[in-house]
Amino acid sequence: MAFVDQVQDLTSLTASDTDELSQFLKDGVLDVTNRWLAVRPQDIELFARESSEQTSNGSLHLNGAKIISIIREDGTNNQWRNCRKISSALQYDVTDVDSLNYASKINPAYMVGNNGQISVFPSPGLDPDSFKVYYVNNDPEDKGGANLIHSHSDIGYFPDDKVYLVVMYAGMRLIQAEIGELSNLSITTVPPDTPSLSSTSISFSTSAPVYTAPVVGGSIEEMTASMDADSAGYGTEADFLNFSKWFSVAGEFIEDEEDSELAASQLQKINSYIGTYQAAMQNKLNEFNDANAEYQAQLKIAIQNAQLDSQDDAQKLQKFQNEIAAYQADVGAQVQEHGASMQGLQAQYALLRRDYDSAFGIAAPKQQPQGR
Repeated sequence: MAFVDQVQDLTSLTASDTDELSQFLKDGVLDVTNRWLAVRPQDIELFARESSEQTSNGSLHLNGAKIISIIREDGTNNQWRNCRKISSALQYDVTDVDSLNYASKINPAYMVGNNGQISVFPSPGLDPDSFKVYYVNNDPEDKGGANLIHSHSDIGYFPDDKVYLVVMYAGMRLIQAEIGELSNLSITTVPPDTPSLSSTSISFSTSAPVYTAPVVGGSIEEMTASMDADSAGYGTEADFLNFSKWFSVAGEFIEDEEDSELAASQLQKINSYIGTYQAAMQNKLNEFNDANAEYQAQLKIAIQNAQLDSQDDAQKLQKFQNEIAAYQADVGAQVQEHGASMQGLQAQYALLRRDYDSAFGIAAPKQQPQGR
């Protein structure tokens, strides 16, 4: 079953933006890999990828991937020798035959230099003097070698029994994206038109109050306007204050920094923001209800005054008052339904997060009781 179907079945949501879902899946592969190896480093070979044979130093870039081992041919084709790792300070010593650190074809060495470039000693060449690298894959693909996307159903260089965790991760991100969309509340109902009264009647031309949702997105939104700029360099000050960019920051922590703890903190920050948004949304409803109560009181006075002057105007105002009451009820119902939808999604996210986190907790080695 394609990943998009698995995620939609898991969350009961429709993944309308499949490019976004593909990114969630890639992020999930990296997050699961990092978290699993943090608690089970002995499983590193389950995530291993082998490079092609390299014939020159500085030609292979792993983009920060964790190296498992490097092997070099010893002058006989496909006869491989394990390379020992050295510091850059020894790069001359390994070429000096009189040095104890000298690297020969049967005792080769390697170092990681500028920008992650790998150098092997003795210097490699065409067969039978090439080298290969085994590393933790950090470029998610399917088993056919294609860049991982939503329509795939398997993951290369990744244990099959942990694919479900990637689906869970993508499901959580999809739920968060849906909550983010809900944060942009738009009330569909509109207030009724103020009735036109006769010139002999008392005038009432005040407009009915309108519900205004909290501002979300941009650097001047209500709930982040008082925050300070990010000091870690992740985006501009405007981006830091823009809730819409927070998901991108979480993705950067996972993809570029490969830091699950920072990513988890960022996602928790998003959830806290969503809780704040729900409270702000309720406050806006309370403000609307207060304004509407005052409006209703003024309207009632106008009706009473109109009754002294014109029965027709009084009927118009009475009808208008009923329409205003219906409008207020409709606004309240939409806001409450919106809040209930957000709470339901948050509860669903919390359950998925619990199950996702528990998988790593179960895998972690048990703490041995300390002796007395």
